[in-house]
Amino acid sequence: MARKVERNESLSLETLMDLDQSRLAAKEAEGVALSRDRKLVPGQGLEFNNLSYSVMKKQKKDGVWMTKEAYLLNDISGHAVRGEVMAIMGPSGAGKSTFLDALAGRIAQGSLEGSVRIDGKPVTTSYMKMISSYVMQDDQLFPMLTVFETFMFAAEVRLPPSISRSEKKKRVYELLEQLGLQSATHTYIGDEGRRGVSGGERRRVSIGVDIIHKPSLLFLDEPTSGLDSSSAFSVVEKVKEIARGNSIVLMTIHQPSFRIQQLLDRITILARGRLIYLGSPMALSAHLTGFGRPVPEGENGLEYLLDVIKEYDESTVGLEPMVVYQRDGVKPTPAEKTPVRKHKTPLNSYTQTPVSSRAINLTSRGFSIASMTPNEKPSELDSEYYDDEDDDFDKSLERKSNRTPMHKPNSGVYNPRLASHFYKDFSVWVYNGVKGTPNRPPSWTPVRTPLQTPGVTPGATPMRGRNNTSSRYATPQRKKPQHALTPIFTPSLKPYAASYEDLDIEEELDGTDHGPKFANPWLREVVVLSWRTGLNVIRTPELFLSREIVLTVMGLILSSLFKNLHSYEVKIVNKLLNFYIFAVCLVFFSSNDAVPTFIQERFIFIRETSHNAYRASSYVISSLLVYLPFFAVQGFTFAVITWGILQLRSSLMNFWLVLYAALITTNAYVMLVSALVPSYITGYAVVIATTAIFFLMCGFFLKASQIPIYWKWLHYISAIKYPFEALLVNEFKDHTHCYNGSLTDLAAGPLGQFKPSKIHINTTSLQSCPLIGEDVLNTMDIHTESIWRDVGILLAWGVLYRLCFYLVLRFYAKNERK
Repeated sequence: MARKVERNESLSLETLMDLDQSRLAAKEAEGVALSRDRKLVPGQGLEFNNLSYSVMKKQKKDGVWMTKEAYLLNDISGHAVRGEVMAIMGPSGAGKSTFLDALAGRIAQGSLEGSVRIDGKPVTTSYMKMISSYVMQDDQLFPMLTVFETFMFAAEVRLPPSISRSEKKKRVYELLEQLGLQSATHTYIGDEGRRGVSGGERRRVSIGVDIIHKPSLLFLDEPTSGLDSSSAFSVVEKVKEIARGNSIVLMTIHQPSFRIQQLLDRITILARGRLIYLGSPMALSAHLTGFGRPVPEGENGLEYLLDVIKEYDESTVGLEPMVVYQRDGVKPTPAEKTPVRKHKTPLNSYTQTPVSSRAINLTSRGFSIASMTPNEKPSELDSEYYDDEDDDFDKSLERKSNRTPMHKPNSGVYNPRLASHFYKDFSVWVYNGVKGTPNRPPSWTPVRTPLQTPGVTPGATPMRGRNNTSSRYATPQRKKPQHALTPIFTPSLKPYAASYEDLDIEEELDGTDHGPKFANPWLREVVVLSWRTGLNVIRTPELFLSREIVLTVMGLILSSLFKNLHSYEVKIVNKLLNFYIFAVCLVFFSSNDAVPTFIQERFIFIRETSHNAYRASSYVISSLLVYLPFFAVQGFTFAVITWGILQLRSSLMNFWLVLYAALITTNAYVMLVSALVPSYITGYAVVIATTAIFFLMCGFFLKASQIPIYWKWLHYISAIKYPFEALLVNEFKDHTHCYNGSLTDLAAGPLGQFKPSKIHINTTSLQSCPLIGEDVLNTMDIHTESIWRDVGILLAWGVLYRLCFYLVLRFYAKNERK
């Protein structure tokens, strides 16, 4: 049940909407062409209120490193309408991509403050991901799939099984026609090494993959990046058509051409994480005129606004006049209309600051030296406003305090309904009737005098809102200029509350309100993913074909080097040990080429799973199922070549199964490392280093009894230990045939000091024999009775690696800001 919000001079949301509609009507009366083809309805579309996002940055000052809080987003509010395209623009470093990530739920839980609502209701991150799609700036697609196959796979995983395959194909062909890709239907996507579709077509394919299921919200990060003007216009034109299908489209764009600007319905301009303008691009010229900086004749309004932003950003007054004018419609003072460029001044150098610039700076911020308290010395204010060395750090985004918007002063009235993370209601707190903002908490608001602002009672701090403008500029009675364009949904449109009881209790939308989290059951996802992975492997044979060639060639070389291994001579034993350890290491090192392959595929996985295309477990299982036949062929090729040429006495089937299990385990390990490292160079280094440690501790160079106790744990986690032992057991176990020769031939090999087995000692017929197979195992500290124990442990390590690989994909490989 909604509770009434009590506040002096408060206005209802409907009243404020009426006021904004009257302002729009006044604008149209002045001849300003505004986009009115869609009616703005309160509580409809995407609303975002008081979004703030800060990070801790380090800066070196006077030889000392300092950690300070910098705001990448600072109290941004607004509204996006269904059926329209809203472009997010601004200079470099303005926070465009950060803002888009904040709306799309791609900022980690607990890092973002504020509220996001859809159709008037707060939503969870999971719900937002279910009803939206996010097109990244980089086109992450499989190069050896055609455009049709790429769209068909997206349809298979995004659309429920209740839709027949023929209907999915029909939707794919409709999408191809909508995006103008009919001529490229059966063309490979391609990459740097393979010719494929053009850059503009690839960008449209990336968009099509994410709109096949017709999402309610579509986010695009720089969709025109790297495209020529014609291709960029074509892409935005297609995005405009998508929006007309009653979708909410938000995109970041850098330096759009005039033709592209005409396609945009609404624009949001940011600068250093603060909102400078939100509204129709057609009304931008009137907005700048009301601000006192009319667009010169013949100049583009958007480009001119960027120039004005740069001018104010580099001035003593900063961006605050532009932010306040956008938010409250308060015109800048005459001094602020002609901002003075900053002068570098040393910290705490009040007496050295030029009088003119300091006077402008103090008066523009509403300070009076005469009204300062003893605790507000000018040197302290220098630290807050005149430390120009901090400008390169973050300028207006920086707040010289260890507080965050969620850590309120003890003296204020605190609202316990905290928005501790994205998509929760933003907490509201009031101090003596003043709502705090991230840039200036109430406890920092200085006392005013009548000399500063005529008509203001000394000590009073006007409340920020529609009825009472910013405390820096005017009295509560000052009327807002009618010509100042104000965005439809701003922070002050939502009445502020002083306590939890005054807030409306609204049901939060989560995943259960929009059906199942994933469109398809788990088994169907495995089938579809296996189909795509198998198709990619067949069309990209380099990875497995190169490994097959390596194993074949090395098998032939080893067979030519190790001869006569079938004879029963003592000197042959060392050769057998050397052959088997090299065979195992060859299998392990041959799997290292999978590192760059998965790292490239990881980005596609992150893009597809960020909005619930399929489960991480489906991906892990499908990749294993596709690779299993290839591993079997590779292991069998090497086993047949070496076993047949060398005429080994061991079982061929057991030899192949051990190599097969080793390939499965090492592939799982390489995939795990690839999921953890940031680049393939780091991945290679980690895989080679750990494989070398496994090689050293497997029991060939140092037997288990010779390894120091503090390193013995490495012997048991070595993935090479188990296949090596299994191959030796397969060769020497239960072989009581006598090896003839001198035991001195063993001294130079890994056996070292000979230790006869109990079978050799207790068997009378073998007491005259110098060496039997059991002696080799006993001397190598191998006491396994069967190869299946080692094979089982080896596969268990493979399962553990796969499980860790899944956990990394599930919880670590997320495309979100921390």
